[in-house]
Amino acid sequence: MRQKPLPSPFATALASVVAFALAGLVEFGWLAFTGAVEAPPAQLARLAAHFVGLAGTFGACVGLLLAIIVPPLVAIARPGRWLRTYVSPRGSDQTPATALNRAAAWGLAALVTLGPIGLVAAVGGYLAHGFNQRMLATAFVGLVAVGALGVGLLVLFPLRAAFGWMFRSIAPDGRLFGLPTPALPILTVLAVGVACALRIAQIDLGAYKLGGYFAVAAAVLLSLLLLGLWRGRGPFRAGPAAVVTLALVLGLGGWTIVSLERTPIAPRVLALDAHLGRVALQSFRAALDFDGDGASALLAGGDCAEGDPTIGPHARDIPGNGIDENCQGGDAQPEAPPPPPPPPEPDEPRYEAQKLNVVFVLIDTLRPDHLGLYGYARETSPNIDAWAEDAVVFEKVFAHAPNTPRSTPSILIGRYPSRIAWDKRYKNYSDLKPENESIFEIFQAGGWRTEAISAHWYFERAPGIKDGVDLWDNRGFLTIKESNTQSAAPDLTPRVVERLGALAGGEQPFFLFVHYFDPHGRYMQQKSVRTFGKKLMDKYDSEIAFVDHHLQPVFDALAEHGLYENTAVVLTSDHGEAFKEHGFYFHGRTIYDEEIRVPLLIRAPGAEPKRVERPVALVDLVPTLAEMVGLKAEKALGHSLIPLLYGIGEMAERLIFMEQLPYPNYKTHIVGAVSPEGIKVIRNVTDNVTEIYDLNADPGEKTNLLDADPGAHEALRDRLLQFIDADPGG
Repeated sequence: MRQKPLPSPFATALASVVAFALAGLVEFGWLAFTGAVEAPPAQLARLAAHFVGLAGTFGACVGLLLAIIVPPLVAIARPGRWLRTYVSPRGSDQTPATALNRAAAWGLAALVTLGPIGLVAAVGGYLAHGFNQRMLATAFVGLVAVGALGVGLLVLFPLRAAFGWMFRSIAPDGRLFGLPTPALPILTVLAVGVACALRIAQIDLGAYKLGGYFAVAAAVLLSLLLLGLWRGRGPFRAGPAAVVTLALVLGLGGWTIVSLERTPIAPRVLALDAHLGRVALQSFRAALDFDGDGASALLAGGDCAEGDPTIGPHARDIPGNGIDENCQGGDAQPEAPPPPPPPPEPDEPRYEAQKLNVVFVLIDTLRPDHLGLYGYARETSPNIDAWAEDAVVFEKVFAHAPNTPRSTPSILIGRYPSRIAWDKRYKNYSDLKPENESIFEIFQAGGWRTEAISAHWYFERAPGIKDGVDLWDNRGFLTIKESNTQSAAPDLTPRVVERLGALAGGEQPFFLFVHYFDPHGRYMQQKSVRTFGKKLMDKYDSEIAFVDHHLQPVFDALAEHGLYENTAVVLTSDHGEAFKEHGFYFHGRTIYDEEIRVPLLIRAPGAEPKRVERPVALVDLVPTLAEMVGLKAEKALGHSLIPLLYGIGEMAERLIFMEQLPYPNYKTHIVGAVSPEGIKVIRNVTDNVTEIYDLNADPGEKTNLLDADPGAHEALRDRLLQFIDADPGG
């Protein structure tokens, strides 16, 4: 039988261009169908062209790679001939049984060999996870890989001999259940593949947003399918139609590269909503970053001085030198201190400081809208809800970072993450410099006994956070991996109750910080308390109910020792949790409200129970607690909430800022601001995307106001850019 010619480089590249362009068009159509893209018809047409051009041009690059890889593989493997010989029933009638059984034995042996290789790799990965030094872990993983390959070779040949004997015994004619014996390993691969696909579909991979890589893999498979179906036929010959198709797609790609920013919605949709489009955009931006500063001047990459590595979106803007180093639209000006609150009128009562104790309860990863007191339908928090009836409940509270290593220091120091003095800000878990002034140090200097109770690895990774604490009880902390299944509340609560009793009997006022970790993933089904189902959010709610249950003894101890008469109690969280509202699960990826909104309850002597609608921030807690007891928090950037707590005086109008600072595990830089009117602006510095949402009309942050009006809330955007410009870096 005459063999078909091998695919030419032109045919391979064209197949990839067509497949990727079709995939880009399908992705655009899906986004438009689901309502993720809303724009006038002219903008939609331009956006569709950008999707097709960008994906198709990316496909051309992939096609060039395939053109190098595919022909030699086809020449060596001859997959068509192999299938006809060993799999096709018609072909097998003319094939010796020995050849069929030999092929089946090799295939099945190779599959089974994957088991011990995977086992060795899993054990090696588990051991490497405990290494403290990355280079050492890398070297160890390399050795494990070599060892796994050796184990595979030791197992492969005996298995091949065993399976060969098996097939000779049960299928002497080379057929099993009416099929050629090589069909057995092929069907096994298909069955395992389907099972794995179903299992992967059940795993929550939203924290990593892997859809783009799956889309690329699907487009590559489509490329190979087209190449296999049409190899040597008209569509892939270097004729006029093929040349015109290639030129059209690549022309659209070139036009997209130089003019993407002229379609206002295009950078946002491609960077945030697309999958294949996002991978293509990021790849081309990286390839076109000629000066190596992490951004490109093309494809709306945000670099305003391509060729100068000291100028780009990730550079620090030096105030007052006349140069816009960070390409945010102007030279930075020295940052002004926050405006002081207006003085009270002469006949207005003034707040009288009290020498109160403080109990500060921080519950990790707690969304307010999953608590009954914030309107949640499930009974996740009956004890907190009942306790909140005597507290001031703040309705709109914003954390300043979506992860513990940035948010917790921000809370305890009263400064935005970028304004904290870090040892090395870019580290995953950076320590704090001595020049910071934490709430512990303020109260300790004022004569308070300061203590903390926790069981979390973070407080060992950043020891500077313990400055100013007389006694920090962090017993029971585990490694990062072990903490995923840790339920520490049953151990924490007795310690808290014991210390409350001891501190209540002392003469010295005290500041007690308590950290509960349990709502943090991985969520556990807390059957000892309450379960709601098997889905991810059900388990999260079960964890909240678990912590709520273990907080009741703490509330009882406060009442038993009469502490409510002379103690301010604060209950809040460091950040929220996402359930794919914007494509992600968990937290630490965005500054949308699901990751940045938190509860805040303050129960203090003289503060009447009420609900406060005005937006407030967690940086406000340090100046609030300091003023409450007559101390000063001179380095804090927040505003005291005393006027809202006690109805005395007025708070100055201000913006609330939040930041996702880049770090090794996630290098995206995002900064946002919320106005008193509830308008939120988000600036994704890494992807050069700006979003604006009206939180009152659009609490889910689904409609970017810039799509309909590119000039919307320009003054607010300028204020955010000024905040970004004033970032001291570090």
